[in-house]
Amino acid sequence: MQDVLAAVEAAVVEHFGHRPARASVSFVGVDPIEVLRFEPIPGERAFVTLGMSRHPMTGASAEIVNADGPRAELMLHVRDPGDDHADVWRRLAVLAAAPAVEGVVYVDGMSVELGEPLVAGSAEVGVVITPSALDDVGTDAGTVTILQAVPATSNELGWCRVRGSEALRERWREADADLLDLLRHSVALD
Repeated sequence: MQDVLAAVEAAVVEHFGHRPARASVSFVGVDPIEVLRFEPIPGERAFVTLGMSRHPMTGASAEIVNADGPRAELMLHVRDPGDDHADVWRRLAVLAAAPAVEGVVYVDGMSVELGEPLVAGSAEVGVVITPSALDDVGTDAGTVTILQAVPATSNELGWCRVRGSEALRERWREADADLLDLLRHSVALD
């Protein structure tokens, strides 16, 4: 479905206003996942996957793939002035492959734990899925939603599973957490 990917790429390039750097990774049995890297302002990076929307997301328990199922891509926005976390795109690609590999259907409020830090030295070991600032992209195959992957610590992810993502987002707001900082510590959750 190259037309879907071309439409998504055109929309995100228009949003950010410049051509991205790009990287690609292949997983066994899965079409390649590309990650586009934009620099919205100096020192910040916005990574957007390209390839997850190739097919509609279908839950692992579904017996057939629903052609009208939801399509999405993921965006990860980080502050990285020294380009110290350039390889974080690999973790984002793993998340983007999960719908095809594991039958994951990403939705707003979902928490996903990777089981390892997003980057070396990071307490963030997963993400919370939230809406992004990017508009949905209309394609011939259906609408593609760009979902934000917000880095979270293991404590935050556990708290999110119990209390819900809106409660965690409220804690982040109360603590004025710098969600672009991959080396931040967990917010107070008591």
